Amino acid sequence: MTRGILKLALAALFAIIAIAPSFGLDRRVQRNVYVTAGRETRIASYGTPDEKCRAGAGPEIEVAERPSYGKLTDKPVRIIAERSGIAQRDHPCIGKFIYAIAVFYRPVAGFRGSDRLRLRVKFGTTPAAETAVLEEEIFISVR
Repeated sequence: MTRGILKLALAALFAIIAIAPSFGLDRRVQRNVYVTAGRETRIASYGTPDEKCRAGAGPEIEVAERPSYGKLTDKPVRIIAERSGIAQRDHPCIGKFIYAIAVFYRPVAGFRGSDRLRLRVKFGTTPAAETAVLEEEIFISVR
């Protein structure tokens, strides 16, 4: 794969975001991501905007299984919601900027190979709301 195509594929990956689903739903998904050795890379983003695309109560992100060869951090980001893994497809925020929480992965120095982690993301973390859970297993290829 040429470098330009790889960069385009990675750029598309970074824009993927899970917007809060219809409450009461639980879902398990698996994804593959590619990262560059020695670099911190955003591997997931999760947001809970309201119907006017304002920041809602953020989701609760739990690391169910840590990666063996890297370190995770989370940071607030402003991102375009392009696609949603578990929300309704016609969510009014698709294509607009929203505030979200991003998970970043940094491989240990000198590591190249495969790693994996599992995240458990709880949406609707306010006491009055039902909770929807996304369990995500992410397979990481470090090049």
